[in-house]
Amino acid sequence: MTHPIGRRGVLASGSLLLAAVAARAQTRGAVDELHGTLTRGNAATFGRFVADHVNRMVSLRVTAAQATGAGFSVDQDRDLLLVNTDQPEKLQVSVTRGYARQGASFTVDGVFTVKAEGMQQGILIYVLDPVTDAQAQEARSGEVRRSALN
Repeated sequence: MTHPIGRRGVLASGSLLLAAVAARAQTRGAVDELHGTLTRGNAATFGRFVADHVNRMVSLRVTAAQATGAGFSVDQDRDLLLVNTDQPEKLQVSVTRGYARQGASFTVDGVFTVKAEGMQQGILIYVLDPVTDAQAQEARSGEVRRSALN
């Protein structure tokens, strides 16, 4: 004897299908990409780019020399690459994976989801989480709107 799926089964299946379609749609749309060398002079551009893309997928092809000091720093803390800047406001961007250290500099080359993690001691905290390899490949093979760090 076969049992009909029933209303709950149809609703649950429909919800899963909608979630899958939404996730796929996000990777199919154009992705914004920031590329260039991150410096104290263009840190505001980097900060605005990250802040403007919360809960969205972005592509980064950025290099940065290790830097310390008031107002701007780039350094590794355990497994995180941390970028701290006072421009356009005090913020910290943490890159969880998708970066490589090369001597005294870092290369960030990947596709990430930007997450806002709140504020600590007056500093806005953002986290860049890499997407899956398949999502990154699909995002970069589609339309990419490139912006340079100036």
